[in-house]
This record gives sequence, structure tokens and C-alpha cells, in this order.
Amino acid sequence: MADTAFWAERVRRYGHTGWSDFATYWYDQRLRLKAIEQTVLGDLPRGRHSALDFGCGVGDFCTALAPHFRHVIGYDVSADVLELARRRNAGPHIAYSSQLDNALAGPHDLILSVTVLQHIVDDAELSRLLARFAQALAAGGRVVVLETLAEASSNAGYLKRRTLPQLTGLFMAAGLALVSARGFYHPTESPTPAYRRYRSRFSVRVLGRLAGLKLPLAEAVLRGVARRHAEQDRAFLDQPASPTKILVFGRKDELG
Repeated sequence: MADTAFWAERVRRYGHTGWSDFATYWYDQRLRLKAIEQTVLGDLPRGRHSALDFGCGVGDFCTALAPHFRHVIGYDVSADVLELARRRNAGPHIAYSSQLDNALAGPHDLILSVTVLQHIVDDAELSRLLARFAQALAAGGRVVVLETLAEASSNAGYLKRRTLPQLTGLFMAAGLALVSARGFYHPTESPTPAYRRYRSRFSVRVLGRLAGLKLPLAEAVLRGVARRHAEQDRAFLDQPASPTKILVFGRKDELG
């Protein structure tokens, strides 16, 4: 997995651990949150005991999970990233930790991981982690991952895009079976019409460049513009051909 220095540098440069392009990041992050809210949290009764956001970054998903669980833990390898998460996404039900054993103590009703497993490029390391996910999952619990897959496996050193059969095979070997899969847009490989319109706006192009120069006001305005456009996007979960998928897994012995 990419080391702590890699993530600390990203959060120093961009203020988050996602896309380096600010115009893409703010739109995409809002759609990711909407996707989890609609496909996962919408079906959960409030008051579940515990959720883990594995690779929580600056904690946006922890805040989204908090109304649905009595306890939310955000795990990340970087203390610098977690420091920012505590400032931006603090809450009475949210705890942040860089200690893996603490994060996986469980049992968790939900383990969420958003574009994190692709940064674990060693299959043996990922297999060990997934086995621990299975052990930490409460009865009836779910593991939900949002991952960008590939037709053929590719490894860029800090990121490995696996095929769907490869990834689900690793989960199955760990005792976790696929419950559902849904296509989620990708901003460059499977963009929605709304996203194309957003990126074509002259104001977005200008604000993106100014935000890249670290002008705080420009980034704040861009964030608002991106959020308004993302809220109007209705096609982001209607993308069966997209390489990015929302995958839901349950314990194999419970699913039969």
C-alpha cells in the first residue's frame, strides 16, 4: 500500500487525498457521497452499532455514516490525514485511528472502503486484509467498496486496477461473497452528460486553474459550483459499462 509519506504529501498539496484536479474532485466527491447515501445508507435502519470507514481520508464519509450508527471509526495510515479529518469532520460518534488492530476490533455492521483497496497492490497483502474484514464483520453485516476496475489487470506502482473476477475472487477466498454490483460513473472513462456540461463551463475551467494555484476563494467558489451541478446529476448510478463499481459483500457462510 502507498506509504504514509505519499498520503501526507497529497493532503499537503491538495487538502484531501482524492483527485489532484480540483474541478473533478469536488464534483466527484459529492457524487460518491450521494452514491453511498442512496445505495447503502438508504436501506439501513438508524441505530446500527458500528461502522468502519477503511481509508477514511479527510473523513467526509465518516460524517455521512454518523447518523446511521452509534459508533463510527475512520481508519487511515497517515497521521497528517487524520489530523485534517478531526478538524473537518469531528463528531460525538466518530473516532479516528491509524492503528489497524484498533480499527478492526469490531464487530462492525458495515465496513466501507472508497477507492482504497486499489492502492494495496500486493494480492497477498490484500488477501490478508480481506480475511480480517470477514473476521471483523458482525452477523448480517456488509462490506461495501467503491473501486475502479479494469478489463485486464494493470499496476502503476502505487495503484493496481484489478478485473472484477480477480477482486471478487480475493473476497471469496476470504469468506466474503458478492451480494450486489452497480456501475458508478467515472469522470474520464464513463462521464455523465451532466458532468460533461459542468466541465465545459468556462467558469469551471477558470476556477479550476485558480484553485490549482491555491487561491482559497477560488476553491471555495468552485466547490459550491461543483456541488450544485452534482446535485442535478441523475445518471451517475446508471452506468453499467463504467469501470467504477459499488460492490457489496456479505459473509459467505451466511448467504448460503
